[in-house]
Amino acid sequence: MIAATGLRWILTLLFCALAAYGLWRAFAARSHPWTARLAHGLHAVMALAMFAMAWSWGMNLPGTPQVVFFSAVAVWFVLAALALPSGSEPRLRALAGMLPHAVMTGAMAWMVAAMSSGMSMGATSGGQAHDMPGMDMSAPGALATMTLSGTGDRWSAGLLALVLLALALWWLATGFDAGRLAPRTTGGAVSGGAVHAAWDVGCHGLMALGMAVMFVVMV
Repeated sequence: MIAATGLRWILTLLFCALAAYGLWRAFAARSHPWTARLAHGLHAVMALAMFAMAWSWGMNLPGTPQVVFFSAVAVWFVLAALALPSGSEPRLRALAGMLPHAVMTGAMAWMVAAMSSGMSMGATSGGQAHDMPGMDMSAPGALATMTLSGTGDRWSAGLLALVLLALALWWLATGFDAGRLAPRTTGGAVSGGAVHAAWDVGCHGLMALGMAVMFVVMV
């Protein structure tokens, strides 16, 4: 749905890099719990879905399965935090750590539902893009090929963009601090675990930032 060529390619490279990193962490971090590796894999799937949505052919992908999948993932993040065994990380702290991921996947489900609804309404009204209720065709030179026209939908997209931007800034700042303050060995090297933790948080921030941009261009 991104009409601006430069922005579309920037987001494409960003989401593809995030997907590759997520898949690598999902399969390479065999010493981590299966829930952590699954979370990396789910983030990779979400990055691929965002990559597809940046292109016109991505709008032709079935919307309902994506909405169901990402809604289920959002619920899973919450349940995974609540299902931690006693004696491990405190549940409230785990829930606070997982809640932003649930917000991201829930926002993804909302975005797919909003765009799929506009596409399906356009199809029932004769396939005319300009006839889509709740959708507007962009003027030449606009960032997106289609944007939301309903007041409620535009406010919702704007609010989600602000939430995702706040999460992006928080995660990126946390990732930079984690890398800068990581304990070092006597030789001055940073442990591999600390490096991976900093990169994980930084990638979450980049994912949220890319999603925030996608929501902005919908408004």
